[in-house]
Amino acid sequence: MIAMKFLFLISFLMLVSCSGGAGLNLGQYPDPNASKDDFLYCHGYGCTKSIRLGFNNHEWKQISKIFKKPVKDASQERVKIGKAIALMEQYTGKLANTEDDLPKAPLRRQSYQELDCIDETINTTKYLNFMADAKFLKFHSVGNPAFKGNLVMGVYPHNTATIIEIETGTTYVIDSYIHANGEQPNIRSLDNWLRYKVEET
Repeated sequence: MIAMKFLFLISFLMLVSCSGGAGLNLGQYPDPNASKDDFLYCHGYGCTKSIRLGFNNHEWKQISKIFKKPVKDASQERVKIGKAIALMEQYTGKLANTEDDLPKAPLRRQSYQELDCIDETINTTKYLNFMADAKFLKFHSVGNPAFKGNLVMGVYPHNTATIIEIETGTTYVIDSYIHANGEQPNIRSLDNWLRYKVEET
């Protein structure tokens, strides 16, 4: 009986702690015609809530300005990607009333205006694809979401969006989850990200 309760607790924690399996399957959250003008924005933990949003001409012009000056290498491009993600979050946060979303996510959702790492991963991957569609990315391609998590080993379950440096093949995480809405995401190599059991802000 105790063993069954323990297994139930582990299963429950895996469910509410941003566990999406071995690499979040974006196919579970379809938005096949997503574009910068019209896309589903996820919130409420696990994309339990969504709203159709789009960047207007003024907003997209401001996003585009970030990439106006050419970069010399991949590291400079990653800085611009971080700035663009932050600005996109500021715009969508105001429209979806999620602008007060705090860093990380409590195990118990306080409101549907909060985002967990699944919401952040889905939204950020879309933003990255919008950048790729606009030809802003010269040194990177958009990768599949990454996942880590093993509560038995003390690794808190966590998903994140990724990009891949074209020249080296190195994967970098674009992790918006550990910072508040509208702040620049944490960007570091996947190998480095996997070393940490719990994300620090």
